[in-house]
Amino acid sequence: MIRNNINMTVKTLKAMRDNPAKDTIDFSSPIQRKSGMWDPKRKSLLIHSILQNSIYSVPTVYFRKDMVADKRYQYSVIDGIQRITTVFDFIDNRFPLEEVPPVILDGTVYSVSGKFFSDLEEDCQQEAIRFRFRIEAFEPEDGDTEEYVNSTIEEVFSRLNSAVPLTSAQLCKAKAGTDVAILLNELLTSHFFAESASFTKSQLKASDDQRCLLQAMMLLDRNYISGFEFKDFSETSLMEYAESIKGCYSDKQSDALKSTVEYLTDAYPQPNKQLKKISIPMVIYLADVAMDTGVKPMYFRQWWEFFTEEDSLFDDYKLFCSTGSTKLEKVNGRLAVMAKSFCLYNEVEVPEELKDMVAEVEEKIALLKAEREEESVPDVGSVSEEKEGGDAPGTGDTGQEEHGLLEQGEPDSAGQEEAPDAQNGTGAPIGQEPAEIQEEGTGHCEDAAETSDTGEGSSPAGIEG
Repeated sequence: MIRNNINMTVKTLKAMRDNPAKDTIDFSSPIQRKSGMWDPKRKSLLIHSILQNSIYSVPTVYFRKDMVADKRYQYSVIDGIQRITTVFDFIDNRFPLEEVPPVILDGTVYSVSGKFFSDLEEDCQQEAIRFRFRIEAFEPEDGDTEEYVNSTIEEVFSRLNSAVPLTSAQLCKAKAGTDVAILLNELLTSHFFAESASFTKSQLKASDDQRCLLQAMMLLDRNYISGFEFKDFSETSLMEYAESIKGCYSDKQSDALKSTVEYLTDAYPQPNKQLKKISIPMVIYLADVAMDTGVKPMYFRQWWEFFTEEDSLFDDYKLFCSTGSTKLEKVNGRLAVMAKSFCLYNEVEVPEELKDMVAEVEEKIALLKAEREEESVPDVGSVSEEKEGGDAPGTGDTGQEEHGLLEQGEPDSAGQEEAPDAQNGTGAPIGQEPAEIQEEGTGHCEDAAETSDTGEGSSPAGIEG
């Protein structure tokens, strides 16, 4: 592998995209993040940095360079897609600059805030077009195998982004290898993930759809991989899992996953607001069960509507949706309750691999409900004292705290201290989900959003690029 340092103007790069008569530029590298991930402020700061490049710097971008014909090359973006596509979008008048300082060129001050590219003075337009990106291009040598080249590129991407706020789901794709990255990209553009599932814009920006798919793959591997140890849904476990399947995710696993997503596409031809990210891995797992038991996609959807709108078991399900929802106990709880509901509704046997889990979760729920009922019984002695003229109501109260339904105060697997389920400051009854977790108006539960930044590359403070 050879690494070359080259410079290309925005004009040249845009011509490679718009009129690929000679060289071409490709943005579809499987390990690269999607374009369009930046907010308007960040885009505007990048353009301002380019216009004022005598002061501000723009980080290097990284390409893979492959000869596709005699003296004709294809450049695939490894890292830098947000920067390059942002510049293209600005030149194509797709967004105006927001709240940026004036630009000074050759002593002349230009006001650029609020302007589209076509609104800029010609000097500013030319400054943007002739800006040169610093590029490091990795070119395979004779004798380099495709496996070696892909592995090197994946490691380059991983190291470039190991010190910036990439979400773990985004980094996992590189850790899992090119073949798995291609599979993930294919499934995430399917109708089920792109249309049926209910992801918010911020969740998509954080690649939560990809996280859900990886979590589902972990659940399915409980069945398809002998000796596979499922730990939890923590970020650490996701990363370990991604590394473990690199180069060895079998055709059997891949075909099973594809078939399951195709089944769910048939089951949900329309968007479904109850397909939240906290439930999707379990839904994918149960779709695999449904195919094995001969349940048609239409009946799968009917069961889901019953479960989320009418089934009393849904209250049990919500017990496992509060803080710390990535823990093994809560993941198993959600899967067990959902599996029990599915099997009862469709009159099929609980899968053998889930029977022990379902039984354990049933016992736990019964015990917790019994404890709750016991604590709700009033103290007879206290009531008698009140009737005899004792302390006024509210005085002398023992103030016994309502304890959570699951383990409390235990650090989650990501290393963060989680608040006790019943001490979240919301005053919610036992078993009711905190307000910031429960989806308003739907009655459905949702796990806490992961704070993430989709920043790309390392930039000096205050500089976007």
